[in-house]
Amino acid sequence: MKVTNKRITLILMLILVLILAACGNENEKSEGSEEMKTFSLPDGQEFDIPKNPERIVATDYVGYFLALGITPVGAPDQFVLDNPYFTEEQIADIEDIGTPPSVEKVTSLDPDLIVVTDQEQYDLLSKIAPTVLMPFGTYDSLDEEVTAMGEIAGKEEAADEWINQFDEKAEAARKELDSVIGEDETVGIYEVQTKDFYVFGDNFGRGGQVIYDALELKAPEKIQKDVIEGDNWKKISLEVLPEYAADHMFYTEYAAEDNQDVLKETKESALWQNLDAVKNGHLYEMNFEDMYYYDPIAVEGQLDLIVNTLKDNNK
Repeated sequence: MKVTNKRITLILMLILVLILAACGNENEKSEGSEEMKTFSLPDGQEFDIPKNPERIVATDYVGYFLALGITPVGAPDQFVLDNPYFTEEQIADIEDIGTPPSVEKVTSLDPDLIVVTDQEQYDLLSKIAPTVLMPFGTYDSLDEEVTAMGEIAGKEEAADEWINQFDEKAEAARKELDSVIGEDETVGIYEVQTKDFYVFGDNFGRGGQVIYDALELKAPEKIQKDVIEGDNWKKISLEVLPEYAADHMFYTEYAAEDNQDVLKETKESALWQNLDAVKNGHLYEMNFEDMYYYDPIAVEGQLDLIVNTLKDNNK
């Protein structure tokens, strides 16, 4: 009987040792996976985030993570995952979190990092996991945005590699256009919305990062001063469009199917018909979805699209 009790005691002690060892290993694993760092925005705002996040939910900026070799676990389908430059394979494993994002859905994805673009999203989701609030326009260029995303995701080297390869691609594209666009010729970006016109700069989508930064094309003085050096977009009327007109004009139509009568009237107006770009065949109508996005993957696609458009129309 005494022997039996000793055996039981030894077995219990062994089980206790194994449990303690397992707990120690789990604690080490947990502490390692939760190693934190501080990420700072240009305005000084700081966020404590995982050093190497593995499960990222993003309400936007998906293309930045994909360009760095990271597939977020969740993102909104509307206006984010329907980016025409994403392949089905790239986004196959990203779950739709809804628009606005569903707290229940995001929680179920067990993220270790969430990246949002506005205060409402931050207030909604920041209780689930460490969250970075990065509003649109936080950075002045695509390179700066990619660098910041690399720091957030712990992929600084991948960010540098993407920037370097894109710089090489942009340099090659500029050489292609040497004999196509004159040094003093100007290029502008416009959008038609009902009876209003919008003019865009170098960091608000619509191909601005490509036209003004990557290709280093020249903006009309009025666009340079009022738009690029301003808020990067400006609403104008048809009457003042000639003041912002360029030698080469890229334009998109927003909700075109709802505005056919207005668009027809606009295009038939004397102001429109007398634009030099119209008379010279240098007005380029672009698909809204193709030009709307601004992430690295979209910008690479837009670079090819814009270069080919200029070459095809300036032979």
